[in-house]
Amino acid sequence: MPAELEQLREATERMLAELTRVTDAQWSIRTAPDQWSVAQVAEHVAISNRNICRMLMKRLLVSPLGDRTTDVTDAEIPYLFYRGDEPPDVAAPTGDWMKAHAAQELDASARAIVEWAQGANTDLRSVGIAHPVFGLLDGIQWLLFAAAHTERHRAQILGLRRHWEG
Repeated sequence: MPAELEQLREATERMLAELTRVTDAQWSIRTAPDQWSVAQVAEHVAISNRNICRMLMKRLLVSPLGDRTTDVTDAEIPYLFYRGDEPPDVAAPTGDWMKAHAAQELDASARAIVEWAQGANTDLRSVGIAHPVFGLLDGIQWLLFAAAHTERHRAQILGLRRHWEG
């Protein structure tokens, strides 16, 4: 399995492991009105992965980069989230998903990206689509982005757990 797909698979496994550590009582707790619960975080990542996969399937392979260059390097992708820029209100969670359903959806959404990428019959470095905040990303960078996005939100769950464990 290519390294970027392995990163997504491992990030998803780490997030799923965090979900198992959250009790049913903690699942929907928001520590502040402007903070998401674990339920919302898990749902958001699953929805985002589905959106990324759908976009890759519909638009990436018909979007050659030509002589354009991406707006970021691969190494920058995990750090994009530190910039504080937030995309438009996409993949907004309801927080209504039960833990088992959220875990299933999260796992299935990441697997869908991996399966799509494994079946893509093109050089993913040669095609690209712009992210609404971070600019043009090639196909490989979108895979790295999905892994980094999962890790970013796993960090939210870790923060919530630290808050509860005081």
